[in-house]
Parts: sequence; structure tokens; C-alpha cells
Amino acid sequence: MKILKFGGKSLANGEALKNSLGIILNAHVSGKISVVVSARGDDTNKLITIANLAKQGEPFRAELIDFFQYHKIASPSLSFDLEYSAIYDILKAVQVLKVLSEDILDQILAYGELISSKVITHQLQSQGLAAITIDARNLIIAERKNGEAIVDEASSEIKTQEFFKQLNPKSIPIITGFIASDTKGETITLGRNGSNYSATLLAKFLNAEEVQNWTNINGFYTADPHLVKNAKQIDHLSYREANELAQFGANIIHPKTISPLIPNNIPIIIKNSFSPKSNGTLIDAKGSGKGIKAVNVIQDCALVSIEGKGMADKVGIDAKIFSTLSAHNISVKLISQASSERSIGFIVASKEALFVKDILEENFQVELNKNDIHRISVNENIAIIAITGRHNYALEKAISGLRKNKIWLHLITNSISGEHISLVTDKEHVRKAVNVVHNHVFGAQKTLNVFAIGKGNVGKTFINQVLQTKEDLSKKRKLGVKIVGIADSSKYIFDSLGLLEDWEKQLQLSQKKSTIDEILLELEQSDLENIVLVDNTANQEIANRYDEFIQKGFDVIASNKIANTLPFETYQNLRTRLREKHRHFLYETNVGAGLPVIDTVKHLVDADEEIHAISGVFSGSLSYLFNTFSAEDKKFSEILLDAKKKGFTEPDPREDLSGQDVARKLLILAREIGHEVNFEDIEIESLIPADLQNESSWKAFEDKLDRLDQFYSEIKSSLNGNTVLRYVGTLESDGSMRVKLEQYDTNEPLANLRGTDSLIQVFTASYGDKPIIIQGAGAGAEVTARGVYSDLIRIGNMN
Repeated sequence: MKILKFGGKSLANGEALKNSLGIILNAHVSGKISVVVSARGDDTNKLITIANLAKQGEPFRAELIDFFQYHKIASPSLSFDLEYSAIYDILKAVQVLKVLSEDILDQILAYGELISSKVITHQLQSQGLAAITIDARNLIIAERKNGEAIVDEASSEIKTQEFFKQLNPKSIPIITGFIASDTKGETITLGRNGSNYSATLLAKFLNAEEVQNWTNINGFYTADPHLVKNAKQIDHLSYREANELAQFGANIIHPKTISPLIPNNIPIIIKNSFSPKSNGTLIDAKGSGKGIKAVNVIQDCALVSIEGKGMADKVGIDAKIFSTLSAHNISVKLISQASSERSIGFIVASKEALFVKDILEENFQVELNKNDIHRISVNENIAIIAITGRHNYALEKAISGLRKNKIWLHLITNSISGEHISLVTDKEHVRKAVNVVHNHVFGAQKTLNVFAIGKGNVGKTFINQVLQTKEDLSKKRKLGVKIVGIADSSKYIFDSLGLLEDWEKQLQLSQKKSTIDEILLELEQSDLENIVLVDNTANQEIANRYDEFIQKGFDVIASNKIANTLPFETYQNLRTRLREKHRHFLYETNVGAGLPVIDTVKHLVDADEEIHAISGVFSGSLSYLFNTFSAEDKKFSEILLDAKKKGFTEPDPREDLSGQDVARKLLILAREIGHEVNFEDIEIESLIPADLQNESSWKAFEDKLDRLDQFYSEIKSSLNGNTVLRYVGTLESDGSMRVKLEQYDTNEPLANLRGTDSLIQVFTASYGDKPIIIQGAGAGAEVTARGVYSDLIRIGNMN
């Protein structure tokens, strides 16, 4: 025989009821079955509401009529006159006396299951099946002790077996769940998950083949899908694992539901009546073997802490604590204790926390007065993340992930068997914490959540590169990337699920004001992990906030050079913060656009290579200007305007011509090598003639380009046929730096550049007079954006 149990939502009017009746019909064709039913829909809550109206002396008749009308819809030809009359009489007495005892409420609630079984029986009989209604009060005997129904299994088993012996084998028993009777024949309810408990008790008494628990979900999940979007269904659990999950937050099934199945190894399968073909979750003695099964959350709890130096000298403090709690029927969810007994922490239900504090202070008044116990405190702002299943590295992975995301723990407990780990953290971080732990212990694909600041040439190109290639990145590198936010100078947009190709339209329509404070608040409240701020601007205010980004637990990638060229003390403080917070700051594009200049220099420094000098053409924009100017018979202004049009220069090309950009790159490399230098230490030769350096705007400067042409025409006329102009930055071994326009013979490497190529020469002790040469495109949105993207992928591969 199989026991089929149906929950209230599976028996609600409409499609739910139709599905469940179909499941019963199919199961009956395959073999012998018994059916246990809960109250239909939301009937139990409705009856509680009606009972409370009566207790308050309020009218209840209209609500009671509505309650019965719901069942008439399901079975129009079925009469509920007797049930209506019985409930009405009880409620009328409650209304007069304004007293609603536990016993009376149980009598009222019992009608939820009695009516449900009557409806299901009638529906099956109308389809020609020999269904009969069975009142479980005739089968299960229980007594209420300390507010809990305790089943007398021995007596209940005898009554059940005797009843089923005389039952027609062709009948389909439709049995009420949730209710039993005491030894006096009075109605008693079995409490939370009572119908499930009824089903497994009957399965034990009848030695059933299996129990099918039909509900409105597919079974157990690796986490609450409402909290963790990538939670997966669990196909197979052992009794112990299911019990652990039930104890720590999984409300699908109660621990007492499982216990009757264990002696006879009767499996139970959780199935979804709304999706009958889904596999569900099978629970049996064997389970699916070792490994993490789920990460659950308990939020309605509080941490009670007892601390005191005097506790170390007192034997039995812990015994006194827990005997006090036991005397008041207080359940403790977990305990953490120092071996010296100088401090004890334990978790109780939130609703009991202040009461627990009061009774402990009362019982330990002497110790508190003597200062043996310094304080008894309660922290209600906590939650438990429970990891169920055995895995040797689960704890390390979980804690590592939480620390990386700046989530700190109050308590850590690990069961003796290693099959359960509890982590106690702050309640406001629990959504992020459970996602971090779930992703780490299940080895989910790492996903970087990117907030991109700047939508200029580089910023826009970077965003589109990510959106166009993220699927390939996921398949080839097992790395997920989501653009969750984009900001320009005035507005920003945010979507924790990831923005799509229409981001420009969304940004245009956005009403969110683009301020760093607003963006930080949005990110903190999102509960996202692995957040990366990508700065593709030249904005000093943003660069000044990098330290704050890092303190918040974010990684930073920047094509913006400003943070690396701030005063040396600020530069050093940022590096200190990175080490403290174990965050990453990557900025390869600060020097060579898409070229691996910084990475090469870092590798040399890490290998203790002695770097004698670095020199080269660092600006792809200026490389283009002088490569073209030296090779072609064109005016300098004509080439400059062409470079601006092609996006090789800044919007105001004077920023390139000033030499400031090349100087910043040189300063960044000097600091990478270890020189404590500042921007003021650089000797810079501007490419703007002295008489044009004070023009107020690009427009004013543009009006005088003939003067620029005259200036460069004179320089070019002084060159011989084997000489070209190059704007070169040089860093010497003593840390001295200069940026100036120089002449090179055509047989030298720097003279043979084309287009926007940059060329950097690194002179080292090992390579002597033959430098390491890094050459390639040094300007352009595509190559710079690709360099930023490369940094993003590198962060994805870091721990």
C-alpha cells in the first residue's frame, strides 16, 4: 500500500483540486492506496479567524457562510448542513462566553479536515470509485502535554490495524489528517505539519510501501529560492539530512513527520501536485551519499550572551543556565562555549529572548552582584545560516566567501559528525550571506556584478563588449559577468538581474541622480556579491572615493589614471587599504591602453629584476600625430583635427598636447618600480607653444591653429632626411622623469612606429643594452576597452 497525502493548496478549488483527483485516480489504477487530506485551501486560517471573531463577541455568521460556500463550489450536490450546524453551535457558545480554549479551538479546526475528506470522497465517488471517508479520530490516540500532542503509538497502531482488517480491500480510504482523539474521546490536533504526521504514522502502522507527500512545491531545494535565485532542487536525501533541514528552516516537513518512517525504512517523496511529472525529493534511509545538500536560513532568533571572568572559577555555570531554560520550556537552537566557561552564547527564538534574559538575570543575581558574571546580553539582530551535508572543506569555503564580502560572524558551530555547520551573522546581511555561502559550497559559477561608471568612447565600448561576449565567457571560462549598473555624469540605472542591450535608452529615461553616495547605497542594499566598480572616466571626485569603494568590499578597475597619480601618501594609503580588505585594484590601461605594460613591469619587480630605465612613446594619440606629421606633407593642425575626429585624442586635444597624460603614465610606472615620487618631480615639455597655453577654451585655441602650424613647421624644417619627431617619456634608475619632444634616427625602434602604436622599452640588468620592447596600438576605444575587460576577467580568476 502507498499513502498519498495532499496539502491544503493541492486541494483548493479549480485546477489544484482537478490535478489532485487525477493523481489519486492514476495511483489507484497502479495499486492499493490510502489518501490523507489536509483542510482545503486556506480553511484552517479561515476557521481561526472566525473563531476569534466569536471570542471577541463579534458577528461571525457571514464569514461562516462564505466558508461553506467555498466547498459548495467544489461539490454543488453535497450537503454540509450537519457540519454548519455543529460549528455554528460551538461558535455561538464561544461568542456568549467570550472564551476560546485550546480544546474548543481544536474541535472547530477539526472540521477543516472533516469537510475536506467529505469533498474528496464525494468527488471520487462521482467518478465511480469506492472512496470512503475515515475520521482519523477513530484511529489515532494522543494526549496534550506541555502544549504538544503526544501520540500513543502502541494504542494507535492496534486501532489502525484492526480497522483496516475489516475494510473492503477495494475501497479507497480518504482519511482526515491533523486530528486525533484523546483517551476520553475528545478531539485533539497534532500541531504544525499535523497532516504529514498523520500520514507517516499510518504508513508505519500499516507498513506502507511509501508515502507520497503532494504539496505545491517540487521538493527540497539547496536553498530558499526566494533568497537564492540559483537554488537547485534536491533529488534525494537521507532521513538524517531531511531532519537537519527541517530543524533549520526548511518548512516543507517537520522532524516529527520523519521519525515514524525510520524503523521500517519507509521512503517518503515530496511531490508537486501542480507539476506531477517533476521528480520531487525522495527521502529514505540511504540518501544520495556524502556532500553538501542545502544552505538554509533561520531568521526569527536571537543570540543570548553570558560573559564574565569569574565564570572560569565556577563549576557548573553552564548546567545552571540550561536547567533554568529547561524549567521554563525554552528550546535552544545552538550553543557556543569557551572551554574556560568565561563566555557562553546560545540561540533562542526571538519571541523568547527578553524573557530568557529576565529569568537568567533573576537566577544569576548573586553572580551578577559579585561581578562573576559581567553581563547577560541579547542580540535580536541575528540570523543563522545552516549548512547541511558532509563536506571536508565546506566551512573553510563558506567563511572565506563571507570574509571576502565583509560579512562577519558572531558564532560558528560544527556538529560532531561534520554533517551540520551553523554560522550566526547579522540579520541585515542574511540575504547576501546565504547567497555567498550557497555559491561557495556548491561551487556555483562565479559571477562578477559590474557597476560601470562612464559612457564615453571607452565606457560605452566596454559595456557593449561585455554584453556581446558574456555568454561565450560563461561557456569557455565558467565565469559570469553582469552589468548591474551604469552611470554617466548626471544619471544612473541599476538592475541586480543584469542590464541588457537597451541600456542607453534606459539611462536616458532614468530619474536616478548620479551621485557616488546614491550609487553606493544602491549597491549595499542589493545584497550582491563580487561587486566590481569599473571607472572609465577622468573624474577626480570618483578617483578620490576608491578608498571608500574598497572599504565597502568592492573591487575596482580603472582606465582613469588619477588615483595612481595623487600625492604619494594618498597612493600608499590606498595600497594599505587594499591589503587590509583583501580587495583588488587593476589599472593596466593606465599606461598602455590594451598593452601589458604594467603587468610586465610588475612581473619584473616581483622577480627582483633590476630595472635601469624605461623610455618610450606612451601616447597612442601623440604617436599618431608625429608618425603622420613626420611621414606626410600635411599641416600639424590638419592631422590633429583628423585624430580628434577619429577619437584618438581627448575631446579637448590640448589635454594630450600638454604632456600631462604621458607624465601621469611615467609617474605610475615609477611608483610601480618603487620610487616615492610625485607629479611635481616630472620635467614636462608641453607641445603647446607658449603663446597659446593660456587660451580659455578649445574653440579659442582652434581659432589660432595657424600659429600651431607655424610652430611645428619650423621644427620640421630643422630635421634632416633621416630624423623623425617623437614625444618620449623617460624614467631613469634614480627616479628622475622627463617628457619631451625628441628627434630619432630612422634606424632606431622609436622611429619606426605606425598609426597609433605605442612603444615602451624596459632596460634591465639581465637584458643589458637590449631592452624588453612592448609595442602595439596605444590609443582607441576598442583596445582600451578590451584592456579594461581583460582586467575584469583577471579579477574573476582571482580568489
